[in-house]
Amino acid sequence: MTATKKLASLVIKNDLAELAQVSEIVEDIGQKHGISAEALYAVNLALEEILANVISYGYADQGEHQIIVRFEMEGGDFVVEIEDDARPFNPLEAPPPEVEAPLTEKPLGGLGIHLTRTMMDGMAYRREREKNILTMRKKIAIDHKG
Repeated sequence: MTATKKLASLVIKNDLAELAQVSEIVEDIGQKHGISAEALYAVNLALEEILANVISYGYADQGEHQIIVRFEMEGGDFVVEIEDDARPFNPLEAPPPEVEAPLTEKPLGGLGIHLTRTMMDGMAYRREREKNILTMRKKIAIDHKG
């Protein structure tokens, strides 16, 4: 059984301005644990895409909601878990974008989720206690420079 090391947990509001905090924590974790810049870029981009979708499209009301972001290391994986009380939405079931269609015929959206699925090494979704819980994994390469 692989040991899990909890690294950090952050509660943000459903406000796009909060995304900068998440990125800072990812960078801090990367520096402390020697995670490669390439892996950090992928994790940051995936988090930004998923969180922006939750914040922009997940809530029927204009009220303030909390989104919990947890960071762990499990074996050779950097694991990020996002928990929100937005509308049920499983990004793993989103259809792939129409990349071959002419630009004028392409439906809006979907590219960010597709990019996230491509950049991460594993994703899992579940719905528990009226919450969306998305777990993303990125195999890490340790940067031995400096």
